[in-house]
This record gives sequence, structure tokens and C-alpha cells, in this order.
Amino acid sequence: MLQVRQPEVYRSAVRQQLKKVLAHPLFKRSERMRRFLRLGVEHALDGKAAELKEYLVGVEVFDRRQSYDPRVDPIVRVEARRLRSKLKAYYDGDGRADAIVIEFPAGSYAPQIHVRAATAPPAAKPPEPGVNTIAVLPLVNLSPNPEHEYFSDGLTEELIHALTKVPGMRVVAWNSAARLRERQEDLLAVRQQLRAATALTGSVRIAGSSLRVRAQLVDTETGVYLWSETFDRPMQDVFAIQEEIARAIVRTLSVHLAAGWDDAAVGRSRTTLSSYDLYLKGRYFWHQRTPESLRKAIQHFQAAVAADERSALACAGLADGYSLLVDYGLMRPDEGIPQAKAAASRAVELDPSLAEPYPSLALICSHYDRDWKKAGYLYQRALELNPNYATTHHWMATDYYLLLGRFEEALDSIHMALQLDPISSILHEGHGFIHMVLRRYEDALRIYRGILESDPSFYKAITSMGRAHLQQGKYAEAISMLEKGRSLAGDLPSILGALGQAYGLAGERQRARDMLAHLQELARARFIPATPMVMVHMGLGEKQQALDCLETAFDRHEVPLTALGVHPAYDSLRGEPRFASLLPRLGLR
Repeated sequence: MLQVRQPEVYRSAVRQQLKKVLAHPLFKRSERMRRFLRLGVEHALDGKAAELKEYLVGVEVFDRRQSYDPRVDPIVRVEARRLRSKLKAYYDGDGRADAIVIEFPAGSYAPQIHVRAATAPPAAKPPEPGVNTIAVLPLVNLSPNPEHEYFSDGLTEELIHALTKVPGMRVVAWNSAARLRERQEDLLAVRQQLRAATALTGSVRIAGSSLRVRAQLVDTETGVYLWSETFDRPMQDVFAIQEEIARAIVRTLSVHLAAGWDDAAVGRSRTTLSSYDLYLKGRYFWHQRTPESLRKAIQHFQAAVAADERSALACAGLADGYSLLVDYGLMRPDEGIPQAKAAASRAVELDPSLAEPYPSLALICSHYDRDWKKAGYLYQRALELNPNYATTHHWMATDYYLLLGRFEEALDSIHMALQLDPISSILHEGHGFIHMVLRRYEDALRIYRGILESDPSFYKAITSMGRAHLQQGKYAEAISMLEKGRSLAGDLPSILGALGQAYGLAGERQRARDMLAHLQELARARFIPATPMVMVHMGLGEKQQALDCLETAFDRHEVPLTALGVHPAYDSLRGEPRFASLLPRLGLR
């Protein structure tokens, strides 16, 4: 193919434009994005655009080795989409009057550069219709007994769930709202961090069989009270109080409701007061996400079901509890998943309009039953019932789209989850995990560091940093972070496995074998997944033993196995026939 070198005057003008684009905030902090753009433009100017293939970009821009296989590692395709998006944002914004336009057409890594006719800058687009965004902050427990905080927290979360069903309203999720527990009066923080125009604050006081709930709706910009009410009722009226507060908020904010919407939708399925009290205790412990708190949560959810076997909420909570115990490697999948599935199915049977059980069922279908098609249907059903339920968007991103290699959809879903739950540590950790799977290790590390600035004891951000360093080959840093995470979380199998792998890759083979022996010793006393042992064997270069453990994990339906198709931790096994045979059996490509 004839390759034409561009005239010098044209080259100079394009280089000036390139320099301007690279200096823009969209690009100046992303060195690899800058290298990608510069490589493409310089090759085009030198008449070598035809050489811009995926392999070349991977080696020259993303520092992949000569053995790089674009079919296995999607980094170039993913980053090309990001580059196109950033260029579009630049030329739609600050660069809309620039004479020279640099574009990367879809499906190509060679830029198209053209000079556009001089025209007046296009008029700014009108703003999108406003969205009513509200933060329901944790209601303060004013009861004589400080242990009644579970009730005030539970009432807050139930109000959040009720409001998420209102069309035209965006409600900040519980995880983010709870981060401002001691700062209810800091309206600037509520407005800036939660991006909420209004906030519901208040208090709860329980005295014997009496309940007092005080609630105020506040404009976060002016501090003006838009609505205020005090409810003095018997305890059994708690459900009516929730619904009255939700309806008052809807009326006050003048939300434009879809035709045919019934304000009864703000109500939750009713249960007995004793069952509801136990359910709220279960959710209180479930949110703490420690091994001990998850077991306490299950005990309370079981007691709630026993108090009212027709409580859909209690059944949904029980499903979530068992699912997380299995996900954390604290319970055998063949013991916990059937119980989670039965509880979630029962919740749907009791109240088909309740969104919470559907993501749990979807997770079970994909990770245990390996029925990805049905999982997708269940996630979509959850969104139909409640498009503002952040957990659905979160799990769709990290446990569905990402694992199927649908990376753009994974990023879209996690961004939606973060809109609903903007300062949730667990959601930001999921965002970082997606970047790590995409081999964007510096982006992942930046996200993890951001989490630790506001939540320094969040062990998952610390251990995730260790895993990202591990993939970068920075073994000393990886070991340091993983050991720090272990000191906070204890001997979680997943942390021990990553540590063993790091020690092995760092050449500390005896310490890696000590970690493997420790896992085997723990397995004699309780269930320990096989997947952490896979990691240690890979660190030691023992591929056949790693594959043996993978087969064991497959037979056990272990949850982490569903990341086999995309996770960089398994890259050293991708050329093994036994490894390749597992992917279709998992329903993965």
C-alpha cells in the first residue's frame, strides 16, 4: 500500500493541535492515553497509518511483551474506546471551535485528521431535565438504649427503599448515606459528596411500646426546611409512618410521576412487628460484612422467618446472608447456595414486586448453576422493578458483564451504581476491580488509594492494591499490602492465597509453601475453597497442581471460578488445554 508522508506545514499544524489536546485536563493525567494518541498521530503524519495494528499498540503503548496475544488481553480495544470517548468529549466541549479535528473511527487504531470549515461555535446544549435527588441520612437514635441504633438505621434504609420506587426521583443508597452519620448538619457535604439537592434528617426514640419519629426535609443549598413532621405512635404503626414520610416527600418535591403510578408503591410488603424487628437487626449486622457479623445476620433473618414465615423481606435477607458467606469462602457452596436459592425464591413467591431477591437469584444462576442467560433475565427484571437499586447495577457490573467480557457495559453499570451510591467503599472497590481486570493497574490503584483516604480501615481496598501490585510484578509492595489487609481481616482464604502467590513469585518459596500448609491446616477444621490454593501453586510455578485444584473448585461450584475467563491472575495458565476446557463448562468464552 502506498504510504504518503504529509507536507511539513500540515504536520506542524497537526502537532500544535496534538500538543493542545494533550495539555487538556481530559488527557494530561493519563500518560498511556497520551502515548496512544501521540503514537497514532505520528504514524499518520509519517504515512505509516497502516502499521497501527492492535499488536503494535499493545507493545508500544501498554508495554506488553513480545508474546502479547490480543485475543487474550483486550487492553487495546478497551482503551481505544476510552480514547474515542475522550476525544469526543474534548471536541464537544473546549475544542468545539478548533480548526483541526483528530478522530479514531470505530474499528481502527489509525486516526483521521481533518480541517473543518471555520464556523461559529455551536450553541451550548440545553441542560437535561432536572432529577430530584434526595439523601436520606441515618436517623439519630435518641432512645435510652443505644443498642436501638439497629432500628433507627433499619428505618432509614426502609425509607430509602420506599423512595427508590418513585419514578423521577434518584435516591442516594444506604452505604453512602451512612458515611455521613455524624454529619447530618453538614449540608455542604451532603450536597457536594452525595450530589443531593434535598436531604431527609431526623431522629427515632423508642420508649416501651411507644415510638416517636421526627423527620425534616431540607434544601441542601439554602438550609430551608421544606417539610417537617413528628409522629407519636404505637410501635406497630411503624409501617404506616414509613409510608406517610415517603408520600410527604413525594408531595413536597412535586415529583412528576408516570401515568398510572400508584402511590401505594412506596409501601413495602407487611409483616409482623416482631419479625420486622428481627429483620432490621439482621440487616444491621449484614452491612458490617465481617465473618462473625454475617453469621449473626443469618441468625436474625432465620428468627425473622420463624416469627413470620410469610415475610418476603426476611427471606430476601436470608438469601443475601447465605450468598455472601459463600462468596467470602466461609461456607461450602453446596451447603449455602441451595439455602440462598430457596430463600430468594420464597421471597419472590411471597412478593413478586420486591426487587431485592432478583439480584441474589441472578448471582446464584450465573455463579452456581452456570446459567448466564437466566441470570441476565433476572437482573433485567430487578431493574424493571426498581431501577434505583444500586446493588443490582453493582452486581451486574462486576459479576455479570465483566465476567462475560462485556467491558463497556460493566463500566456503564458500575458508573450508574456510583451515581446512586457515590461514596460507597464497596462500590468503588468494584470499580477498581473492573480496571484491574482490564489491566489498567494504575487506574485501579488510584481508585483504591481514593477509598483509603476516606475509609482507611477498609481491608478490601488494601488487599486489592496488593493484587494490583502483584500483577505489575511489584512483589514487595504486593506482600506489604496483603499482609496489612490480613492484619485487619484475619485469615480469609482469598488473602492467604494471594499472599502465597506473591511469596512464590518473589522467590520466597518456603514462605509460599508455609502459606499453602496453613491453608491445608485450616481446611482440616473448616471449609476452605480450593481457589486460594490455585493461586499459591501458580506462584510456585506448579501448573499441574494448580490445574488439579481448579478441577476441584469446578466440582465444588466455587464462586471465584467464574472470573477464569478475564482475571489476569490466571494468565499463566491460559495456554494449558485443561484450563481452556474449563471455560465452556463454566458457560464462558
